[in-house]
Amino acid sequence: MEAKDAQERQKYIVLSLVGMLYSFGIAYLFINLPGQRFTDDFFPRWYASKMLLTTGRSLYDWNNASELVGIVGWPLADQLGYYYPAYLLLFTGPLALIPYEAARFIWTVLGLWSVWLAIVILVRLLMPGLSVNRLTVLLVLSTISVPVLQHTLNAQFNAVGVLALALTYLALHRQKYLGAGMWAGGMLFKPQAILLPLGCLLIWTILKSERRRFWLGLGITGLMLWGLAELWEPNWVTTFLSTLQRYQSTRSVLDVFVWNPYQLVSLTLLALTLWLTIRLRNIPATSPIFAGLMAWAISVNALMVPLYGMLHMVMVGGLAVLLLSGCYQLYPHLVPWVWGGVIGLFGAGLLAFIGPMLFAGASGLQITISEYVYKLTMPTLSGLGALFLIFNFRTGKLND
Repeated sequence: MEAKDAQERQKYIVLSLVGMLYSFGIAYLFINLPGQRFTDDFFPRWYASKMLLTTGRSLYDWNNASELVGIVGWPLADQLGYYYPAYLLLFTGPLALIPYEAARFIWTVLGLWSVWLAIVILVRLLMPGLSVNRLTVLLVLSTISVPVLQHTLNAQFNAVGVLALALTYLALHRQKYLGAGMWAGGMLFKPQAILLPLGCLLIWTILKSERRRFWLGLGITGLMLWGLAELWEPNWVTTFLSTLQRYQSTRSVLDVFVWNPYQLVSLTLLALTLWLTIRLRNIPATSPIFAGLMAWAISVNALMVPLYGMLHMVMVGGLAVLLLSGCYQLYPHLVPWVWGGVIGLFGAGLLAFIGPMLFAGASGLQITISEYVYKLTMPTLSGLGALFLIFNFRTGKLND
């Protein structure tokens, strides 16, 4: 037993070293890709932060976007604004003090490690007996998924919310509700990408008196973030909301791929989510059914909230952990099939991207087809899997 544990620890060390080499290498590669300089999503936020710190110009000043048109060579100025709450300065502010190339390198590495750490936290918490080999499979599948590759290439910000959700789950699991609420504040950096899980947590915690400290913790973090931003950008809330009016609207997956007249499908899913959260108010965070509820909320959020691209699906690895952990506990005889399904889905997503590239090159077709897998198929199937955890279909009863 001790020899096996020592071997597992050695594998963890090797896995960490490989991850370090990969993250450094991919960050350096993406910075130096021909024709990709300043084309990521990080640069406009870095530039606006730099202007604020060096000239006092507001993050939301339209001159930032206008100047970026000439620097970046992208004519659509309305896509280059700082469409984030000003407390994102917690990250972009310090990074704006160093040259862009170094800042982007650091942020790309941190983004990857945030995604990986979220998966490791959930695995160690929910499947502590999982071998390092299987953990490696999950990490590799997540890393080479198109959403994570896009997120890495664009140096995006969704990984903050993914890590915050994992840390929140960890604190809830330990019944540290105040700390869980404080960690949940990390979901506020890009709330639309993780809106429904946060909403479920707010409802689930308010329904039990011992859990209501979650609200206090979230309020403390929210107040600290607001105050920090207010120091740098006075009256930022009003300016931010005004700036959002320039943001180009988009449609949800249900609107694009599914029949959704008058938002009836979205409203139905929202009502079902609300009912499930209230119905499952008595379950503890240690229950596999709670993992099912969180997996359901993540899946429905991906389907019904209007979001650009596939970047919000960087949480596919964590989503797989939630479903697998519940299956290990409730349906152990189905575990091999679920593992096969997870690997097959990730493989289908990669094939959907590579296949069109082989035949049509970088025409954009590879993105369109990939979105069918990552934006529609994965959330739909994971949502059904979550219901399979929440409900006991062998007895037809809700697992409460």
